[in-house]
Amino acid sequence: MSLVVSVMFCAGTAALWEAERQDEKPGAGPVTSVIGPPPQGIPAALPRELPRRNAVRLVRDGAPGPVAGRTYGPNARLTPMRGLHGIPFDFDVPETWGCIGGSKRLRADVVWTCADERGGSRAGGWIGVQSCLAPCGDTEQAGFRAELMGAELRWRAIDPTTAFTESPAAVDGEPRMRVAMTYAFAADTDGPVDTLAFARLTGPPATLDTLLHLVNEVRLRAGG
Repeated sequence: MSLVVSVMFCAGTAALWEAERQDEKPGAGPVTSVIGPPPQGIPAALPRELPRRNAVRLVRDGAPGPVAGRTYGPNARLTPMRGLHGIPFDFDVPETWGCIGGSKRLRADVVWTCADERGGSRAGGWIGVQSCLAPCGDTEQAGFRAELMGAELRWRAIDPTTAFTESPAAVDGEPRMRVAMTYAFAADTDGPVDTLAFARLTGPPATLDTLLHLVNEVRLRAGG
């Protein structure tokens, strides 16, 4: 089932991210826009439609997640994101969140801008997929991660396919937490690793648990 986005949500989310663009000026390290020619390891060709990942049935028990923090708990109120164009897996966001296609700041094969439009927390970010030159090794993955968050940030390997970073920041003098995750996988069964699923999310420190819930959600769903 495709997502139907209301005009009110689109306007609200656009306003939220316009404010974020004003806060995050180019040249500010890990919050700069991803612009210019494709970095090393990222193909310049137009992306192909990716095969759907295997459906994953998740237990909402708040267990530790595969990346950091915990997964959604039994009392979590969620909104399903189903059939988002270009994303080969479904996922759930918190009830007050929603997603709209595209981004004016991030260049990737497929990117959806997701934000807490109705909850007012000013948390949000990007979820998407990016092609990666097979066999999509450490050098190629590091190139995209540098574009996603800035070259100076340290990422840690969670497992051979997953990397994660978490860092504090200040926007207009207000504290923020930024988290990001990449997961490398083979788009085709028995094919080489050639695709990265990613999430890059930002919010006030009080929203960190929610940001980590969503990072774990994307990793679990993309894993198929």
